[in-house]
Amino acid sequence: IYVIDSADQKRFEETGQELAELTEEESLTGVPLLVFANKQDLGTAAPAAEIAEGLSLHTYRDREWQIQACSALTGEGVQDGMNWISSQIMNRKK
Repeated sequence: IYVIDSADQKRFEETGQELAELTEEESLTGVPLLVFANKQDLGTAAPAAEIAEGLSLHTYRDREWQIQACSALTGEGVQDGMNWISSQIMNRKK
């Protein structure tokens, strides 16, 4: 699970590089990736689709991934993301 500040667009490139480095870790090969696009309650927040493009999530072919718009402040979207990652974990166990 990776959390990004949707309102801090200046750091998207840096954050994308950090995420790419993390996913290259051998121990994380094939592990599902949930990206929470946090702070969607702010007017300056970038939409989740724009963040996914900025992080080049479409290039991740070795794992399932999901970007979930959310607000930790209001709780909106958090449960949806947790449900997705839980289902991914359960599917891997089968």
